[in-house]
Amino acid sequence: MTSFFFHPITTFFGGGILAVVAIGFILNAKIESNQTARMVKDYREAMLKAGDAGPAPGTSEEAEAIARFVKFLKNVGSKDYIEENTSVAYAENAYLDDTIVTHYGPEEIKNYFVETAATMTSFELEILDTARSGPDHYIRWEMIFAAPKLGGGAPIHSVGVSQVRFDADGKVAFHQDFWDSGKHIYGQIPVVGGLIGIIRNRMK
Repeated sequence: MTSFFFHPITTFFGGGILAVVAIGFILNAKIESNQTARMVKDYREAMLKAGDAGPAPGTSEEAEAIARFVKFLKNVGSKDYIEENTSVAYAENAYLDDTIVTHYGPEEIKNYFVETAATMTSFELEILDTARSGPDHYIRWEMIFAAPKLGGGAPIHSVGVSQVRFDADGKVAFHQDFWDSGKHIYGQIPVVGGLIGIIRNRMK
């Protein structure tokens, strides 16, 4: 009987079961209570705080503000560009939520993008179109990036929309991204991606 418990196959499967149970306990410990209402509240409050003092529709100031923000998006893969231009593109009390994290002010935003750029081996972004509704600008984009820790380093393709409000100086006061970070970021992480796949399949 003792040899059964110490047989390589038994040890392998037993270890696998213990690992799954351990991962389950860890994940369960990290799960926060439902914060969705608070997140939506924060989003609405950030929009109100940003106000509607941005450039008027059809003006050269509006075109310059959009061009500056688009140029920043296109250079998110460059640490040097981010270091030099975040405070040029983002207002002093800017709000950024890219669906992964939320940051406030150009210093926090700069540090976040610099750290993100350091994880990537390539990055490109194409602007598909832009639209305006009231004080909000919507920039639709396609992004392709590669990072060694995601998807085995292969290029990851994604599409999304950035909702932006500018201040009176044409700087970004509010920036909310809408894209499937679960599929394109967390879904590319070993083990985590498999768990997300299981959850997606159970919801079909």
